[in-house]
Amino acid sequence: MLLIDCHEPKEIIEKLKAKIPLEVLKLKYGDYSFSDIVIERKTLSDFFSSLKNNRLAEQMENMSRYYAGTFLVIEGFFDFSYVNNIDYLNSQIANVILNFDARVVFSKDEGYSADLIEKIYRMKNLDYTLNFSKREKIYHATNFFGISKQKLSLLYGHFQSIRNMVNADKKEFTRIKGLGKKSVDKLNNVMDSSIFEL
Repeated sequence: MLLIDCHEPKEIIEKLKAKIPLEVLKLKYGDYSFSDIVIERKTLSDFFSSLKNNRLAEQMENMSRYYAGTFLVIEGFFDFSYVNNIDYLNSQIANVILNFDARVVFSKDEGYSADLIEKIYRMKNLDYTLNFSKREKIYHATNFFGISKQKLSLLYGHFQSIRNMVNADKKEFTRIKGLGKKSVDKLNNVMDSSIFEL
């Protein structure tokens, strides 16, 4: 059974209620939990706010202490209209992944968050595999790297995999026809973030 914190949006609760067994109550840690899995959902503005007052680190620390699997769903992640420093955002996401062994998943709105939470529940609780469609993978990759679908296609055609791209010499990006300096700079900034320090 999925446990949902009583402060979560009604739209998400109603959408999940139609698909999986759940109970709404006050949770001590996280917004959703079942078995040994906990999910924290944050809007992008709440994500920044909790970084500023150090609440995020405390929340992630508690969740990683009491649960075997921790997920952070960042909602509205693709609305960058008020984000002043994308590099800072990427580095903080990397810190969450590396310091708390959490899986970060991006969502565009409440409806999409409900779908993601259902997928995580079915994957972990019912032994389903979490399969994202090709379209979803492209959507996440283009937004993470900050480049267009066409430029991502150029990169993939050249490197054949994201792993090869990460391990490549930075100068290799400049040799790809159709990839401008601005795109190369964005890629280098992402590559320099600690998320790729294995």
